[in-house]
Amino acid sequence: MPSVCASLSTPLSSPREDLVFCAAFALAWEQLRARFGPIRMDPQPPLADALNAAVLGREVVDPAWSVSGAGFGGEGIVEALRAELFSKFPDAKPQYLPEEVPADALLAYGYLSKILKFETKFAVREGTFKDSRVRAFGLDGSPFGPDPARRSQVIVHDWAAPQDFVIELVADDPDSRVLVAQIAQAETLAATVASALGRLDRLGGEARQLARDEALAIPRLRLDLEERFGELIDRPLLGEALGGKRFDEAKQRVQFHLNEGGAGATSEAIVGSYGPPPPRSFLVTRPFLVLLQRRGASAPYLAAWVESTAWMEVLGQVAPPAAPPAGWGAPPGWGPPPGWGPPPSGTT
Repeated sequence: MPSVCASLSTPLSSPREDLVFCAAFALAWEQLRARFGPIRMDPQPPLADALNAAVLGREVVDPAWSVSGAGFGGEGIVEALRAELFSKFPDAKPQYLPEEVPADALLAYGYLSKILKFETKFAVREGTFKDSRVRAFGLDGSPFGPDPARRSQVIVHDWAAPQDFVIELVADDPDSRVLVAQIAQAETLAATVASALGRLDRLGGEARQLARDEALAIPRLRLDLEERFGELIDRPLLGEALGGKRFDEAKQRVQFHLNEGGAGATSEAIVGSYGPPPPRSFLVTRPFLVLLQRRGASAPYLAAWVESTAWMEVLGQVAPPAAPPAGWGAPPGWGPPPGWGPPPSGTT
């Protein structure tokens, strides 16, 4: 199943075959870090360390197509974020940004939207991916028509073999690149990205352009994914400013498309702490450890890790939770940005 990751350092390994990173969550975390310093929890999850180490800035994300901020409800953080969001993106339909939060609630938010278009649409065609026939886009192979203009929109940065190349699709924003790299997978998404970027501009002259007899077919891509980063939730936060708080939610949604008309990404992320921690309780409901130890001794004289009910008196099964009321769920309103997705059928 495809997954959203919050950090490029996420491993690329089975069974996580499809992985997508979009900077909205990292933007929100960067605002937290700018306000409070590196975020520390008890215990500290590896993802928090990875996010603390990540640096984005203007080099990666243009402020013109992003919104991010962090602060407390009493400081007007929600009002400031909503004002900036709708100033930059009048048609935005945020799903995560609340209308209001309590004065002592902590909120970090990130939003990113960038749509790129190809001046000349590529041809819709059939392609293959592994053992499947898929809808793709590229050249139609006709000596007439728009193929010359389509070829001019392709830069070949490197080519080693039919299964090993890096190309760029030139879009309408000269400051942005659409790169397609069919290369070997590295251990992490970051290492794979670095491998592709390290092969840019290796070719020169005519080798950088598609010849008339060279084929091009790229599968259409379209995804809409949400990920909840459970390892960041419900862990006590450390530090003078954040002590006593914990994150109640940490999630991101990513919409992405790549097709004959262009490419685009819209993503929204939130990290929130909305109230005091829940009342303390000590209900042992998960695997646990029992130790018998003399006071002052360096080791126990009995240690038992309890993983199953084999040692317990079982009274029956726990009743399943009640179903939520009809219509219960996330607020409606998230919608695709203008130009989202493939063009109407029959167009090229």
